[in-house]
Amino acid sequence: METTTTSYTRSKTTNFFYKINFIVYIFGLPNFWIEDLKLSKRFMQFYDKFSMFNNTLIFLLIIFELCSYFTQTQLTETHQSNRLIYAISHPMLFMFRVMMTSIKDRVKLVMYSLNVGLKRVHNDPEVEKQMIACTIMYLSALLLSCLMSMLMYAAEGFGEVIRHGRTFTTIITAYPKVEDASDMANVVRAICFIIWWIFLTRIFAVYILVISLTTCLSYQYKNLQSYFISLNDIFERNDLSQIEKEEQYETGFKVGIKLHADTLRCTQLTQSVCRGVFSGQIVFNILLLVVLMAQMANSERTLVNLGSAGFTACAVLISTGFYMWNAGDVTVEASHLGTAIYFSGWYHCQGVSSVRIRKLVVITMSEAQRPVVLKGLGYIDLSYQSYIRIVKSSYSVFSVLF
Repeated sequence: METTTTSYTRSKTTNFFYKINFIVYIFGLPNFWIEDLKLSKRFMQFYDKFSMFNNTLIFLLIIFELCSYFTQTQLTETHQSNRLIYAISHPMLFMFRVMMTSIKDRVKLVMYSLNVGLKRVHNDPEVEKQMIACTIMYLSALLLSCLMSMLMYAAEGFGEVIRHGRTFTTIITAYPKVEDASDMANVVRAICFIIWWIFLTRIFAVYILVISLTTCLSYQYKNLQSYFISLNDIFERNDLSQIEKEEQYETGFKVGIKLHADTLRCTQLTQSVCRGVFSGQIVFNILLLVVLMAQMANSERTLVNLGSAGFTACAVLISTGFYMWNAGDVTVEASHLGTAIYFSGWYHCQGVSSVRIRKLVVITMSEAQRPVVLKGLGYIDLSYQSYIRIVKSSYSVFSVLF
């Protein structure tokens, strides 16, 4: 595949992914786009330092949370359950950001290949439109579910203040004690609450990045199908002789073979880039669902408590679902490529050209029929069926333990 360059043809896809990378950058990840963002250097220098400062605060907050196991001994069942949820989720989610940042150059290469390199020869406007709409729908649903989860935890904290006269506590940290109602304690809680929301933007950024890449990859296979089917139009032209049509078809078909090979390499690179997030999300999904089911079984049956646990479970299921559904879409769309190759127009060729091209088509179709599968944890196929099995396994673990 080609190396990245700032010289490229603009399209709706590149404009859309520029906006995606702009949001990801504002949310605290590096700029993964193939050129500098349209921001002043002074602002970017300031914001990079500001983002690094916030990341340090998030890291300290996570340490502060883990230390609460040594200092916070008189907690309600709800607080104990919430602390366990945060102790599991926050370190894992923070590592997602670390992993994506550490492979910035590879992410840039995937970004360039999907949005520029593979679209240079053929970019179906209808497929492009569907890809953008699908990505927006997925991201909107995910961000809404995550926001609702965070708001319900905040509402749970306010509910404790209103109903029981307790302190506003959402995150259990080493200091202050839950029962400490001093001004200093309230200031520390407010600061931790703000840092928690900043941390949420990092989570959003990783999810936006990975889901956008996998969605674009699945639609690249649809774009490749469109390219092979479009080769059939060569034989409908009246300004070419049969020999010229066959030569043009063969040349176009060989270009399609190269595009397929580049797409497969891009798929492997996407797998290597997202492997850590895929694997971590599967483990995160199982552990957190078990804890949430235990919380719902043991905590007080109030609307706020059930709402916070329910919305969190939905956010986890939706985020894991979009990872696995998109990966499943890659497998499905890649499996349709052989059919598109078959209907590319080879049957219009005649004589010696027909024999040569048929051999080329058979070899290409056999390559296209090999399953294209993204994996998590090294061996779990990311697909619709695997998603159902993972959700069922979470309930099985819960039923065994509780």
